[in-house]
Amino acid sequence: MTIAECLKRGREVLPGGSDAAVLLAHVLGCETAMLSVRREERLTELTVQQYEALVARRAAGEPVAYLTGEREFMSLPFSVGPGILIPRPDTETLVEWAIARWRDKPCRLLDLCTGSGCIAVSLAHYLPQCTVTAVDVSDRCVDCARDNAARNGVADRVTVAAGDLTQPPQFTGPFDGILSNPPYIRPDVIATLAADVRDYEPRSALDGGPDGLRFYRHILTWAETLLVPGGVLAVEIGYDQAAAVCALVENDGRYLPPQVLRDLGGNDRVVWAERVS
Repeated sequence: MTIAECLKRGREVLPGGSDAAVLLAHVLGCETAMLSVRREERLTELTVQQYEALVARRAAGEPVAYLTGEREFMSLPFSVGPGILIPRPDTETLVEWAIARWRDKPCRLLDLCTGSGCIAVSLAHYLPQCTVTAVDVSDRCVDCARDNAARNGVADRVTVAAGDLTQPPQFTGPFDGILSNPPYIRPDVIATLAADVRDYEPRSALDGGPDGLRFYRHILTWAETLLVPGGVLAVEIGYDQAAAVCALVENDGRYLPPQVLRDLGGNDRVVWAERVS
């Protein structure tokens, strides 16, 4: 069977997207663009079997990133797998804002709920004068984030540690910025998510409590104590949570009026506020 024939068969099972090509490129260890160049190349029976097994798993709902073990974020490669939240383009809004704020400035940053380490590693990559402490309650995420820091050449400036943000701080400040993409989805909304998210990605990284605001409250109880005067707290939010999260920040009373950033889709995506000096 040729690459073209194999890809055609995959697209019959996985129509309407690029998943079939991504999986075949993964099996062959090449870029997807090379599939058309190599379309007449014949594949071994073992290669075809490996590909068809991945196609079947994807058809059953397993995320492509878990099947390939990788997801790109901020133009950097990140290893992911079961138990690790898959990085999403929405989160790049938070990272791009932070890069613009601290460009060419030495800074210490804290990344809460780091997951794959995509925020912390990206900040260290694009801000060569910064150091980042990345924290997650999951040992699997801690290991994954460390691996990704090493993979992207920033392990010397990214410290990854286990920590529970619902407890008093276990890390030493002060920090110029605290950033987080915490769990913020309500349980009733989780039930409506696409199957590859709902049934495969870790619920602990999605569930933000009954109103979706549980972890923002926890962060606000102690974040200010770890920030330098004028330091910034910045969190990713759900598209419909800006007013509620802003109200939490305003009621805290230790920050200047919060600001809201929108993602490329025009949705509210980040709330940030400076600590009162």
